[in-house]
Amino acid sequence: MRLKTQFLLLITGIVLVPFLVVGTLFAMQALDADRQAPLPNYRQITSWLSGVKISAAARRELADFVNRRPEGVESIIIDRNFRIIHSTIPEFAEGNEIDEGALFKYISDNSTTAHFQFETPRALKSTGILILLKLTRINPRVDVWNKMVQYFIYLSLALFAFSVLGSSVILRSLNQSITTLEEATRRVAAGDLDSEVIVSGSGEIAELTRSFDHMRGALKEVYAKRARFVMGISHDLKTPIALIEGYVAAIIDGYADEPEVRKNYLEIIDEKAQSLDGMITDLIDFEKMETGEWKATHRDVDLFGFLEDIARRFTEDAALLHREFSSNIEIPTGTMVRMDERLAYRAFENIVGNALRYTPEEGRIAFEARKSDGFYVVSVSDTGIGIPETELDAIFDPFFRGTNSRREQGTGLGLATVKSIITSHGWTIDVRSTVNKGSIFSVRIPIKAKQ
Repeated sequence: MRLKTQFLLLITGIVLVPFLVVGTLFAMQALDADRQAPLPNYRQITSWLSGVKISAAARRELADFVNRRPEGVESIIIDRNFRIIHSTIPEFAEGNEIDEGALFKYISDNSTTAHFQFETPRALKSTGILILLKLTRINPRVDVWNKMVQYFIYLSLALFAFSVLGSSVILRSLNQSITTLEEATRRVAAGDLDSEVIVSGSGEIAELTRSFDHMRGALKEVYAKRARFVMGISHDLKTPIALIEGYVAAIIDGYADEPEVRKNYLEIIDEKAQSLDGMITDLIDFEKMETGEWKATHRDVDLFGFLEDIARRFTEDAALLHREFSSNIEIPTGTMVRMDERLAYRAFENIVGNALRYTPEEGRIAFEARKSDGFYVVSVSDTGIGIPETELDAIFDPFFRGTNSRREQGTGLGLATVKSIITSHGWTIDVRSTVNKGSIFSVRIPIKAKQ
């Protein structure tokens, strides 16, 4: 759960808890209203009085009747001769005649703390027996104050308990995510890029931890890529350097004293030096693609004119190499696309150049562009030797040399650079190929995307 949602729930709970507590207390008060009325236990008293089934002469039954009285009730039972038959009030002893003066004085003296009520149960009306009830009076003001204090205490305890519980849940979630992130940061700082960070939950800190793990994976790939890059440079530069050293040593040792032999050796050295220069240029351009230095050179380019120039140039190259080249550009003139024209030209040049290189004489290369499903799709198809299916996923990797290209000179950075240029523009490239039937490279340029 997201941190914002957790805090919203906590705040909502803090707002709602007082209402729930107060509502619960009022419900409990309503259920217990009879006990808390000015005449407490009045319903029980009424039930007790209406349930009497005794005769006037049965004193034992009267005693049992009185002993079953509700809590908080004292009573005096008086017969028609005003004699006290039974009493639970010490001031009025059983067997004495009732003294009206003393009785009314007692009632007057205790009226502030008790209620007094005369009752004659239906079962005793014919006997002339009268019952005086004394019920403890409840002071409403004191009771209200006590209830307010109780409500405040209950409400405070409920808010405190809910706040502590809610905060504990949030802090526990945060602590787990932060601890996980901290441990992962320490491992990465120590150079451990292989340990995957296991994250649970969906909060912001959990998402941050997942992002950190993605960064760890990307950093691991960068280091692996750098290692492959260094190995590729070492491998590709080692051969021409070794040859140059060998021919120079041969000249120094006198194996090229003949002018023609020396000239041949020097031409080979020059050729290898140019090869080295081309490799270094490829490496510099590839590094520019990786660091994004080229983005400062973007400008709006007429896509139709741009593709027409490529088609015109390779029509001549194909004729020179005895290949059949056709172009079909179905994009309106004036279609502006933001790009680095030089680098984009180089990417398409590399794709079409590969098609010419790996297509035998009399083979066909088609250069087409059209609008399709929100994209401008530029495709280069050929009838060349094709690419094995097992190599299709790797042809854009730096320094990868396919089975059919190993006899050719190069660094293996051509298609890797193409991929970097295309991707960095926000475009996509894919390839389909069948061995001995040909390949189709397709570049998809979003129509509405800002280039």
